[in-house]
Amino acid sequence: MKKICMFCMTLLSVACLMHMTGCAQDTGTISATQATAIPTQFCLEDLDRYVIVYPGNNPDYLALANRLADQIFEKYDVFLQIVCDADTSPAECEILLGDTNRHNQNTKVMEYSVTVADGKFQINAGGSFSAEKAIDLLCQVLFNGQPFAVDNGTYYETSLLTTVQSVMDGSTARIMSANILADAFADESYRSAFYRAEIFAGMLVSYTPDVLGLQEADENWNRALAYYLAKLQNAHGIAYSQLLSTYENKTNYTSFVYRSDRFQPEDSGVHVFGWWTDSTFGHNYHMRNISWAQFSALENPQSRFLVANTHWSYRTEHADGHHYLTGSDAPIAADELRMQCKEETDRFLSSVRQSHPQIPILLTGDFNTSLSFFTEGGWTPADFSIISEAARSSGKALSLVPASGHFDHIFGAGNYTILCYGQVKDVNEHHLLTDHPFVYTDLMFN
Repeated sequence: MKKICMFCMTLLSVACLMHMTGCAQDTGTISATQATAIPTQFCLEDLDRYVIVYPGNNPDYLALANRLADQIFEKYDVFLQIVCDADTSPAECEILLGDTNRHNQNTKVMEYSVTVADGKFQINAGGSFSAEKAIDLLCQVLFNGQPFAVDNGTYYETSLLTTVQSVMDGSTARIMSANILADAFADESYRSAFYRAEIFAGMLVSYTPDVLGLQEADENWNRALAYYLAKLQNAHGIAYSQLLSTYENKTNYTSFVYRSDRFQPEDSGVHVFGWWTDSTFGHNYHMRNISWAQFSALENPQSRFLVANTHWSYRTEHADGHHYLTGSDAPIAADELRMQCKEETDRFLSSVRQSHPQIPILLTGDFNTSLSFFTEGGWTPADFSIISEAARSSGKALSLVPASGHFDHIFGAGNYTILCYGQVKDVNEHHLLTDHPFVYTDLMFN
């Protein structure tokens, strides 16, 4: 009980403090300012009466609720019940974590705030990543003897999104290639797709690409993208949609995300590499293929372009094997299947170029091979070129053009002008999103 009283005294002591000092900084540090106790409309005097409520539409939030409960228990010897919003009716005393059905927070991605309203303690967050940051800050404030206001109002409103890379003036479209690292392939150093998807959504806000060719967009990513693309529409007013997330009733790892408030798909399809058989490799998804879509601008339907997206073989993959080869079993001839991927891509692009001679055609992808594979050996489809090299030679490349060891590239053919080419490893250098640098280009279609 003594610990609970100390907790309550901490909360009651400075309801006016945060009104004087304003928002917390991105570092999460709080200014230590003397304040006088004032009456409050909200009190956690009976801490054990509170219930932590988490939203059931995001699988990460149960773990975050446990994180908060564990820290409360460690500090105050009080165990708070944890419930899912969809399974329970509202209780008298609740700590609401994220987008629960108890209130409409509409928080933007990569932002969080802590608010008190109508007798509810609300940890508002744009997703798993920002919710974790909010909990960390809250525990720092409450559990280290720092004051926290409990009057009705908003406290600690912080944005974790500072990077902005505007589209170049005169650009028709920004095209991006993005390997988002499938949940199934992520090691213990990476978090879940839902956690990383908020950072991905933050990247969409910061870079506003028009069409993204995704690689490794697995089933978990598709669910996470549906959740966060809807949030971008509701909270940011930016409309993104996913295209070709499935093909022949299976998850398609080479799908697209596109700005549906600017462009619309007129036609699309998937070309599966001849050597790849899902069942042979024991997979229930499509991974090695070429997805493609023709887009037109909503404001000018005559402005059309086509984007293809692919994911070539990795060096430990064999067409005649039933598994990936590793260690001493890995083949020495690393380009065995890459050459087959290249030859099929050559034929596909040459065919598309012949059937669509009047529009620009772009190819995005994780090619699992370096630029030298193309620059030294030549790129055979009719008039296709490596946009990164063209941007470098014309001075249109931004600071970090992928070095020869990177796998992600964008190619193009047709009548267009390169305005810039660059890459992004992560948003705000969190280094939590993926193991690949995203590459993008701003193009003006002539």
